[in-house]
Amino acid sequence: MILKWYILIFITCFSAILGKNLSKLEQKSTNKIPDKVINGFKYSATDRMNQFIFTTSVLAAIGGYQYDQKVKEYSEREGLLSGELARAGDLYGGALGHWILWTTIVTHSKLKGESKKEVWAKLEFSALALLSNAFATYLLKFGVSRERPNNGALSFPSGHTSHSFTIAAVTNELYGWKAGTVAYLMATLSAVSRIHDNKHYVSDVVFGAGLGTVIGKGFSIQYHKNKETHVYLFPTNNGISLHLIF
Repeated sequence: MILKWYILIFITCFSAILGKNLSKLEQKSTNKIPDKVINGFKYSATDRMNQFIFTTSVLAAIGGYQYDQKVKEYSEREGLLSGELARAGDLYGGALGHWILWTTIVTHSKLKGESKKEVWAKLEFSALALLSNAFATYLLKFGVSRERPNNGALSFPSGHTSHSFTIAAVTNELYGWKAGTVAYLMATLSAVSRIHDNKHYVSDVVFGAGLGTVIGKGFSIQYHKNKETHVYLFPTNNGISLHLIF
């Protein structure tokens, strides 16, 4: 019951605080990192698809909460993955996943002959998304303070899961749905491995998946909008001046 209330309070605060200044935030420059972070959270909270994903993950987590103990017992008795797959999922949801992403960004950009500015823009976008997800995840972890199934602390939500699903959303934005599908499959493996390893309950990983996806997609919208080229025409004494703003 306490878990349900914390989730509902988080939804209310998350949407209300960020949605309150929507019109004001539209006027801010997106060239500064603080503005990019604010706008990334704003799109995470106000985009219609993100709202649907987030609401679905909340409802699924509340539903899954009823079966946490049963799934835990089944996992301990039968196991959900082989040892090798569980280890791979655990590593990917930790540091390995974002290093793969950053290596891919640098390598792919170099092969395409992109400028250093474009490479840094992609690295900055991914780093801001991941750091913002970590902030939101640990804010909830310390707020809920749920005990892990192995008697550890800070179970809800799963950080490995939210981290890997943020990576998946970023990958999908940068490289399309095919690469995104692979990243989402790896994120799912990471989520299942956390249950298999008795580190998290079902509700922890379900909500973590929704949270990571929403933040990743929110920052993807911010990144996409920041890439847009705006054309402005200004009258001058000699005719018309054309300005391109990227």
